[in-house]
Amino acid sequence: MQYADIIAREADSLSLAKQAEVLDFIEFLKAKQSHVGDTLTPRTTEEIEAFFRGIKVDTSGYKFNRDEANARLHHPCKKSTQRSLT
Repeated sequence: MQYADIIAREADSLSLAKQAEVLDFIEFLKAKQSHVGDTLTPRTTEEIEAFFRGIKVDTSGYKFNRDEANARLHHPCKKSTQRSLT
């Protein structure tokens, strides 16, 4: 008998509320497993929006422009010239 079968048999003897807890715990373990080695980087639009809501930043008007972003990558900023004070 495999673990999944044993878990299913054991969960079947629990109340519906406890079965829901077991399911919630399984989802927790799956999420934890998918983030192993991850620095908790947001992956979806919802996660990114939730992150910014937490630090009170309004991103509702933000539109990503791929061409503009690529242009910044390929055209380094000009170095600022420092004036001598002597």
